[in-house]
Amino acid sequence: MLEGVPYNVIAAKNGKEALEIISCTKLDLVILDLMMPDMTGFEVCMKIRERFSMVDLPVLIITAAIIGHDKYKAFHAGANDILQKPYHYSEFMARIQNLIMMKHTANQATRMEMAFLQSQIKPHFLYNVLNTIISLTHLDIEKAREVTEEFTNYLRMSFDFQNTSAISSFRHELSIINSYLSIEKTRFGNRLEVLFDIDEDIDFILPPLMIQPLVENAVLHGVSKKRGGGWIKLTAKKQCKNEYYIKVEDNGAGMTPEKQKDLLSADFDRSVGLKNINQRLKHFCGSELMISSIPDAGTSVSMLIHLAETTGSPKELKDTERT
Repeated sequence: MLEGVPYNVIAAKNGKEALEIISCTKLDLVILDLMMPDMTGFEVCMKIRERFSMVDLPVLIITAAIIGHDKYKAFHAGANDILQKPYHYSEFMARIQNLIMMKHTANQATRMEMAFLQSQIKPHFLYNVLNTIISLTHLDIEKAREVTEEFTNYLRMSFDFQNTSAISSFRHELSIINSYLSIEKTRFGNRLEVLFDIDEDIDFILPPLMIQPLVENAVLHGVSKKRGGGWIKLTAKKQCKNEYYIKVEDNGAGMTPEKQKDLLSADFDRSVGLKNINQRLKHFCGSELMISSIPDAGTSVSMLIHLAETTGSPKELKDTERT
């Protein structure tokens, strides 16, 4: 029924196989039978919820008989919806479409949040850049022109509508990063050293604004808070055919274990959109941010970008629904 819609359907023989597929495949929805060999639908759903929220990966449980206790157990296990057999095709499709629409609406809101955060050029940053340009016009007019050009590029890309789409490319984001760092290096001078360890000709698709905010955090909350400044380093490596490793690190102020524990919480305002980045990373490739920090020694934030075989290249920015 689903293939005729059409959806790309991946079938699993049992709960264990389903969890293996979920761990390495980007999915829009999971449909579970309540009674399965080796694991019940309840058990599989609870395992899914250990990694994915109800918005990140909706779950529909189907069962032959629904009693009050089964409904309670299904929703307690983290199911979004439950459907009784036998069911009408139209009801089955309506429930699936509603769950997928809910997921996509939530993901769009998350992308809009990141774009909104990025488009809010902080007043002190704007003030500092303009002051830098004014000062340079008296000292080095050519350098003033360079900074103005980088600032224009940074503003243009910060307000880019591509930032609200599902997919961008590494090279597009690297352009924003280069403009941002060029401005900050002019401001901080020798107090900021920038290092790159990027594979030659590397490019791949990823959600927009996944790396630049990490670089901004490293400058604002790492290097700039340390007396004498320091360095930040961006690493981008291709691990294997469809896997890429990204790391942003600095030798700045670092964080205490307590602050590091709260870093991804919703009410923690020290970071630029880290919770948002982590949510989109989980949705896009099922991984999470890896954060390590030592007070007065620096911070490292890394991620693994897993791309499905059918995801395509940066020139083919497509987003397919897979159930």
